[in-house]
Amino acid sequence: MKELLQLFIVFFKIGAFTFGGGYAMLPLIQKEVVEVRKWASNE
Repeated sequence: MKELLQLFIVFFKIGAFTFGGGYAMLPLIQKEVVEVRKWASNE
């Protein structure tokens, strides 16, 4: 349950402060998910 809450918070933060649609969100998602949270790798 904790993981779902973290996932919700990350994507809510990105969605709330990003304008311009999906293409504007991709770099922020990549930075948060890959570099900060280490949930995925660059490959």
